[in-house]
Amino acid sequence: MTRRIHCNMGRLSAAFVGAVLLLSGLSAWCEDKTSQQIRSITLEECIRTALLQNRMLQIERLTPAVTESLLSGSYSYYDPTLTLSAGKEHLTDAGGLDPTDFSRDVVYSADSDTADTLLTGFLPGGLSYTLSGSYAYSEGTRNGLNFASYSLQTGVAISQPLLRDFWIDQGRMTIQVNKRNLKISELGVHYVASDVINRVQLAFYELAYAMGNLGVQEDLLAARQQLLAGIRRRIEMGTLTVLDERLAEAQVARVEAELTLARNAVQLAENELRSWMGDAWTNSVNVRLRPGQSLLVLPERLDLRECWERGLNNRADLAQLRQEVEKAGIDLRFRRNQLFPSLNLVAGYGRKGASTDQVLPPQTPSASFPAARDQIENGDSPNDMLGVVFSVPLTLSAERANYRASKHLKAQWELRVKQLEEQVMREISDAVHTVQSRFERVERTRRTRELSEAALEAEEQKLTGGKSTLFFVLQLQSDLATSRTAEIRAKADYNQAVSQLRFAEATLLEQRQLDIEVK
Repeated sequence: MTRRIHCNMGRLSAAFVGAVLLLSGLSAWCEDKTSQQIRSITLEECIRTALLQNRMLQIERLTPAVTESLLSGSYSYYDPTLTLSAGKEHLTDAGGLDPTDFSRDVVYSADSDTADTLLTGFLPGGLSYTLSGSYAYSEGTRNGLNFASYSLQTGVAISQPLLRDFWIDQGRMTIQVNKRNLKISELGVHYVASDVINRVQLAFYELAYAMGNLGVQEDLLAARQQLLAGIRRRIEMGTLTVLDERLAEAQVARVEAELTLARNAVQLAENELRSWMGDAWTNSVNVRLRPGQSLLVLPERLDLRECWERGLNNRADLAQLRQEVEKAGIDLRFRRNQLFPSLNLVAGYGRKGASTDQVLPPQTPSASFPAARDQIENGDSPNDMLGVVFSVPLTLSAERANYRASKHLKAQWELRVKQLEEQVMREISDAVHTVQSRFERVERTRRTRELSEAALEAEEQKLTGGKSTLFFVLQLQSDLATSRTAEIRAKADYNQAVSQLRFAEATLLEQRQLDIEVK
């Protein structure tokens, strides 16, 4: 007997502890619920926030900055290159007869200071230029004489391609390609912005549906609880039985279970909307978002051919592929130009100045730098050159292979454009028919809901008069809740279909009167 009492006390203690923990959990849950704030938010506010905070769009916005930097860097092809050199040299030659060069019999020892300047570069027409200048001062002994010498030279040389590298070369091709890459990156920002707007709208309408469905379940629960209270009163009066009460209680419990699922669906839909709106909302734990506008069904005037035309003209992804075709055309022009031989017109002009003095030892030679400079200024010793340089590979096998490959690549990009055009037309056609079908579904679900309301009202009156049973009333309550949910689902689906159509024909930005900055 003592053991039984001990066990019962243990069970009572466990039950007491469990009850305390349950009450504590309920208290914390209630406090968490009361600490949460409900914020009503409009679709326009969601879109504006997403355009500023969405990570995917923020990442894409940096791409034009990268490609613009690459384009700016490709113009360095025209940047001139300045080369400066200076040094000291000590040269000696013991002389002697050289059977290959009888002039090399000079015995000398010399120390020299030298400096050279070279400026090279390219012009947009393919012309290359070289500006040069040199300075040298030498002193020492030569064939027993002391000498000193200044030597100055300056000149310019140019080379203009006339065939290969004339209308396009590697540097100009890189610049033109990078210009297209910049355009492609800017189009990418517009495409991602449209995609973000579309996804925000889809998530907003899904949250509106989830909230509407939650309201339907709450209304159904309230109706079932009210019916259950009425049944209990009638049981007391003796007009209904306990079995009727059990049936009503079971239906209340079933709705409560559905209500749990509906609340979870609201939370998931809200999280989806938050994720597309970005960091401004993903970390707002104590703020619950609620759509600030009801689901409206506005009829759309749809013409499939007009939708096709807008889509083919406005789609950013299609415009990106067309830019790829242009890039392939640039490469094809370059490869075709490389099939020509190299024929360059070359020209040059220069001036030279020198001053040299040789004396017998131990006298000190005296060369004049101003005299050498004056010769440069006066053009006493000019030199000029004009000619052509012709060169050609004997086979051109590499150039021909590259040209054929470039033609095939361009054809591939053109086919990709055609393929995407067909896909865009298919997407728009599907979207148009979906919008039309879902608009009809809205009308039918509205009619079904009205009939369900009328049927339930009539059956409740019959139940009050004792001409119906509880089962039929419960069934019609379920039918009404189902029809209400179906109507809300149809409205959400219709708005989502319209959003998908506007995205497919690339008119979301225009519809929202938004101008996306890409830099």
